[in-house]
Amino acid sequence: MKIIYISVFIMIFINTTTSAQTLDKIPPPPPPIEKVEKLDEDALFTRVEVEAEFPGGASAWRSYLQNNLNAGIPAKKKAPAGTYMVVVLFIVDKSGKISNVKAETNHGYGMEKEVVRVIKKGPNWTPALQNGKIVKAYRRQPITFVVSEE
Repeated sequence: MKIIYISVFIMIFINTTTSAQTLDKIPPPPPPIEKVEKLDEDALFTRVEVEAEFPGGASAWRSYLQNNLNAGIPAKKKAPAGTYMVVVLFIVDKSGKISNVKAETNHGYGMEKEVVRVIKKGPNWTPALQNGKIVKAYRRQPITFVVSEE
């Protein structure tokens, strides 16, 4: 029988499993943000002073992912035991709508498709801020699936 766990990375490592995870998989922090005098109204930012945020903050985002992701997908698709970090990139626009949800990884076994599905169906976010102005920005979300054989 395969047991599936999901761990969610949100800014800091948040482990929702009982298995040991190492902190060396946490992506490094982005370089410091440079101030810009004038913002292009249509600019799409990769780094911002205030990141876009799920309604209710990081704990609500974690809960949303845990409650909506189908952790059994890899087992149903016969994924071998192991740890799989799925990374999804998406855009939060100025009105908080999510778009351009794309997986940056390709482990297969339905994991990327499942994460993309759950992010697409979520509610609007609080948009990002740069120099005190609402901007359109990328958001990257790593999610770790742990498949263990027992």
